[in-house]
Amino acid sequence: MIIDRIHRITNYYGLMPEIGEAVEFALSLTKKPAGRYEYDRFPEGKVYVLIQEGATQPYESGKAEAHRRYLDVQFLLEGKETVYYADIESMKEAVPYDEAKDIAFYEAGGQPARIEEGMFYAAFPHDGHMPCRDLDGTQNYRKIVLKIRI
Repeated sequence: MIIDRIHRITNYYGLMPEIGEAVEFALSLTKKPAGRYEYDRFPEGKVYVLIQEGATQPYESGKAEAHRRYLDVQFLLEGKETVYYADIESMKEAVPYDEAKDIAFYEAGGQPARIEEGMFYAAFPHDGHMPCRDLDGTQNYRKIVLKIRI
């Protein structure tokens, strides 16, 4: 898991060939309404963005998740949240992997990280993560979730 400020995202462009262009596309959508946006400069499904808005939820109501085929980069545009994360090898699977949705769920757990407006985190396939959990009570948020197939 990588956690940092959005203005330092260029430090991570060397991780994979597509990341710089994908990040630039994602950040160009900050004013778009909530929804899914495909990036057509890559093959279908290679890079897409979800703009999400909502309210954080209590820790107790969550499950951790992990994705096998996608790097999951979440940019917090407004609000704040806690994300819990742990290596999936140390977590107990709660719902088996669904290949069509590229997601498996795990029992709640992991280390908490405080994410505030202007920050991002990147979850790799081995990173179980439980995003959108309460931080200082329930918070409204707006975020970009960038998905890059790896």
